[in-house]
Amino acid sequence: MGSALLELVVLSLPSVIYARRLERAGISRDRARKMIGLQPGKPQPYLIALAMIVPVSAVAVLLLNIVPSSVLHGHTKNIVGAPRTVSDYVAIVLLALAEEMLFRGLIAGVLFRRFGFRKGNLLQALVFLAPHLLLLLVRVSLWPLLPLQLIAGLFLGWLRQRSESIGPCWLLHAATNTIPALLFGL
Repeated sequence: MGSALLELVVLSLPSVIYARRLERAGISRDRARKMIGLQPGKPQPYLIALAMIVPVSAVAVLLLNIVPSSVLHGHTKNIVGAPRTVSDYVAIVLLALAEEMLFRGLIAGVLFRRFGFRKGNLLQALVFLAPHLLLLLVRVSLWPLLPLQLIAGLFLGWLRQRSESIGPCWLLHAATNTIPALLFGL
C-alpha cells in the first residue's frame, strides 16, 4: 500500500506542477484543473464507463486465459504482484488513479490540445503502452496483455476527451484492474 501511495504522488506530481505553471502564466485555477482533467466532468461518460466494466473485464479475463497458468500462479506471481488483502486491492485502485493522472490527465490533455484528438489519442495510447512493455521482461508469454493495454489506452483517451475529466477513466481502469485480480487471485 505504501508503494501505491508513493506511485500516486510520483505520477501525479507532473500534473500538479503543470497546473501550477499554468496558473503562474495567468490561467485560472479552474481552467488549469480542467486542462489536466481534475474536474467532475460530464455525467454520461461515467455511465459509459460503468457499462464498459463487464465487457472490458471479460476481454481481460479471456486474454489472461491465454497466458500460461504457470506464469499467473507460478514463481513470477511475486514479481507481477498478487493482491492478498483489502489494502492490496485499495492499492490497485490508487495505482489506476496514478496512471490516469499522468496518462489521461497530463499527457492526453497536452497531446489533444497540441495535435488534435485523433493523433493525440493515438500518441497518448502508445505512451501508455510503453511502460506495459516491461511485462515482457517478466515473461514473454504475457504478450497477450499488450494489445489490451493499447486498446484500453485508446478507449480511456476517448473517455477523457468526451468527459473532460479523468474520473470516468479512473472508474473503468480501477474496476478492470480489480475484477481480473479477484477472479484469478492475481
